This record gives sequence, C-alpha cells and structure tokens, in this order.
Amino acid sequence: MAYTTEKNYTQSGSTNRDFNVTFPFLATTDLRVQLNGVTKTLTSDYTIVQSGGNTVVNFNTAPADTNTIRIFRDTDIDAMEATFAAGSSIRSTDLNTNNTQLLYAAQEFGTLKDDNSVSFSLGDKGDVTINSSSDWVINPNSIELAMMTNNSVGTNELVNESVTAAKLADFAITSSELASNSVINAKIATDAVTTVKIQDNSISTAKIQAGAVTPDKLATSANSGFGFVPVGAVFWFGGNSAPTGYIKCNGDSIANGTGTTQGVTADFSALYAIVGANVPDLRGEFVRGFDDGRNIDASRGIRTSQSDQNKQHNHSVSASTSIQLNDPGHTHDVDGYVVDPWYAEPRNLGVGTDGNANTEGNAVSASTGITVSASTSISQNNNGGSEARPRNVALLACIKY
Repeated sequence: MAYTTEKNYTQSGSTNRDFNVTFPFLATTDLRVQLNGVTKTLTSDYTIVQSGGNTVVNFNTAPADTNTIRIFRDTDIDAMEATFAAGSSIRSTDLNTNNTQLLYAAQEFGTLKDDNSVSFSLGDKGDVTINSSSDWVINPNSIELAMMTNNSVGTNELVNESVTAAKLADFAITSSELASNSVINAKIATDAVTTVKIQDNSISTAKIQAGAVTPDKLATSANSGFGFVPVGAVFWFGGNSAPTGYIKCNGDSIANGTGTTQGVTADFSALYAIVGANVPDLRGEFVRGFDDGRNIDASRGIRTSQSDQNKQHNHSVSASTSIQLNDPGHTHDVDGYVVDPWYAEPRNLGVGTDGNANTEGNAVSASTGITVSASTSISQNNNGGSEARPRNVALLACIKY
C-alpha cells in the first residue's frame, strides 16, 4: 500500500518547534499529535499553521532533544461530509468529498489488510485504546494475573517503590537479592540486629557512637571490651602475650599505615599518629604520671625516660672521746721547791701569797704546760642492692592499636 496516515520525527537539538504534515487530510481537526507517546491538545500545546504551502504543527514550546513526535490522521466519520436532499442536484465535489472521507477512514481503520486481521475504530475499547492501526495502548489495571506468564515481569517492568512488603513472601529476599550497601538505617527495625547477626570482628571503633556502649551492653567474655578502648591506651596484662587488638610495649617499630608488628598485620596509622614510629618500651620500668605543667617533674615530654636517682640528704653521726690525766701527786721541800715525779729535777714553780717562797703548798699545778692530743676514726658500712625500688609485681604492658 502506498498511502500514509502518519509522520514520525525525532527532535534534533532543542530549538525546533515546527514539524510538517506530509500526508493528506480533510480538515485540521482530523490531525492528532503525540509527544513521546502522550497525546497533546490543540491550542494549549500546539497550533496548526500554513507555511510556504505546507501544513505545519507548531509546538508552543520546543520539544527536548531526542523527544519523539508523532503526527497522524483520525478522520471524523460521525457524520457525512456532504448530505443530499431529495430532488436536489448532486455535485461532483460533494461526491468526491464523501468518497475521500470514506477512503481516509478505511485507510485509518486498516481494512482490507494483507494479513486479514480484524479492524476497529479508534478510541477506548475497555482493556485497550486504539490510536491508529499500528498504535494500540493497554489501559491501566487491565491485565489480569491469569493473563501473565511466569517470569514475564522483569526488573525493567517494575516501577520504583511499587513492590510493597505485603506482596513479599516470607524469606523471599536472601543475601543474593540485596545489593551492596542497599540496607539503610531507616529500614532496620528497633532491636532487629542481634548478636548472632554480627560477624566476628566486624564492628570498628569508628562505627560506635560516643557514649553508646554502656556496661549493660557489654558481654562478660574476656575480650568483649577491647574494641571500645581508644587507640594508644596502655594497660597491664597478666599473660605472656598481648590480647587481640593490642601489641606489647617493647619498643618495636610500627608502620604509618598497614604493616606487620609482633606477628600482627593491621593498619597502625592511628597509633603511629600518637606514639610515632615506635611503641613505648615499658619492659622492667615503673610508670610515672606526666607532669603536664604541675612542675613537680618539670621539663619532660610525654613518653620520655628518666634514670634512677636518690634524693640528696644528710646523715648525722655522734661520737664522744674522754681523756683522763692522773696526777701522781707532789711534795714540797723546806725551801718551797716542788718535789714532782714528772720532772727529773725539782723546780720552784712559784711563791706564796706573801711574796716568799711557796711553802704553803698552793703552787701552780704541776700539769701546766702539758699538751694532750686525741683522734677518733668513724666508718659507716653500705647496705643494699643495685637499684632503688618498692615491692612490685611483674605484668605485661600492652598498647591498643
């Protein structure tokens, strides 16, 4: 068949508003226009004008780039174009008009088609609406479940948010049906996530809200709280090796990123930012609180070492020495001389109170002039070991990474 009843365009760019009608028609009211499959309204959406001898559909607003425009004919057959009265003359023009009306309608109905299919008039037919012989549209809510084959509805046929919970069978959605990162917080019911739903070592410190972990939320197992200790925290452990989440404070080097230390492969960047390239070495050390401006242990940086020392002090020592001189005694002769056994010869050591020779026995002591010296030697014995220390217990120092 050589006749045409429609013309289709695809917008190129976004400025063209005029599209030619390339097929014959009886009246402009028989022309229909669709944009992307949606029927538009004359005057409010477009007008029909004559330009350069052509009939043109002029859109009020230019269609967007790649939009499809369909212009087709729907000849009105509700009434004959020309009506003849009894006894009136018959004009060839009226006959031709009526015949053209019937011809156009027959072309639009698709009668006498090669495939012998049944033709219908345009319009709503209940389950479908017929726009032309080649454009049939299924009306909303017209397809019954019994008319659908299994697996006939795919992802492309589902409208966003069209499947409600009431339409999902229990346990119909498994892990394979969930896209990565597709379940958001708002879609998780309160208390829906229990311990059995959480994979071991899957919750990081960054995923725990400050203050969210209270004593009633902690299990009683030995390692239940290791994930809630801040990076860089040091504690004392009663075993020979560090527990999960910690390494020994033995001065080992750590990576500024992912690396292996003490057989543990992890991202040490957070610990590196606090302590630097090496963990503190606390083996055999006592820990002293950082002065932090108190000026008791001033001029020290955090994590610096300090050698041992005793505070300066004095010891008091008392000693006594006694010296006794025994006077062997002496006598006087008749002339007043002292007969003293300490001297080889008697000596007159003085006179009496009357100016005469000392005959009354009150001469100066015979010990005058004798010098006596004495020395005392004191020694103090040392007692103790090689260091100063209090009583203590040895524990393993560990640091959180």
